[in-house]
Amino acid sequence: LNMGPPSRPSPARASGAMGAAAAGCLEGLAPGPPMPKTITLKYFPMAGRAEPIRLALTLGGLQFFDQRIPGQDWTDKYKPSMPYGQLPVLVVDGKTICQTKAILRYVGKLAKYNNSPLYPKDPVLAAKVDELLDAFDDLWILLAPTFLIKDQSQKEEYRQQLFAPGGVATEKLAIFERTLADSGTGFAVPQAGLSVADLMYFSFLCVIRSGFLEGLGSELLKGYPSISKHKEMVANLPAVKVYYADKKRSNPNDVPNYEVFSPGK
Repeated sequence: LNMGPPSRPSPARASGAMGAAAAGCLEGLAPGPPMPKTITLKYFPMAGRAEPIRLALTLGGLQFFDQRIPGQDWTDKYKPSMPYGQLPVLVVDGKTICQTKAILRYVGKLAKYNNSPLYPKDPVLAAKVDELLDAFDDLWILLAPTFLIKDQSQKEEYRQQLFAPGGVATEKLAIFERTLADSGTGFAVPQAGLSVADLMYFSFLCVIRSGFLEGLGSELLKGYPSISKHKEMVANLPAVKVYYADKKRSNPNDVPNYEVFSPGK
């Protein structure tokens, strides 16, 4: 048994440990990602899947060109040049980013609200935000096939059955309601503060009750008090409230279905 004095760490090892500790202390002071010089968001003249992106850009005070492509120009003029033949697409300093959630995460890393990024740096909190973004895809997957139903009455009836008591979409809403009811802060991911998950909650649930999906009306979420409270919280954020009050900015094509995004609607 060696009872000699403990060995001292080598200068190199000690220096490395001190450097790692210093790096950890300075992590919170590290600069954020570089801000782009130009941002263009390409989507159709409606809320749809681009709305949480628009709100993230707006909340972050990021200047962007909101290019709203008319439906009649899409197939021949724009679709062939889109990487996946889909919208939304974000063009940042000439570089193209596709897919709603990828764009939303990117913008969330740039945009800050109350000095906190809309997409968390903490990996666990970021994963919880991703979890909710994916959960809303599950709801959209239920609704997407209804656009292929040609008979209007059958289409509306099918959608109503999804959200009827015991319906598959109703089960999803119950999960979203419970998530917010269990939040001690009112935010979708409590410890993250306001995040892109909240913007997805707000935007997507407003869309499905806006009249855009025929058969589903503005009363759809009346039985979900936590969802309704969350909707009002986001709608009353000063930057969001100003955005929707300025119809030339939020709805420049004057399309229907935007009223529900305002407070009290």
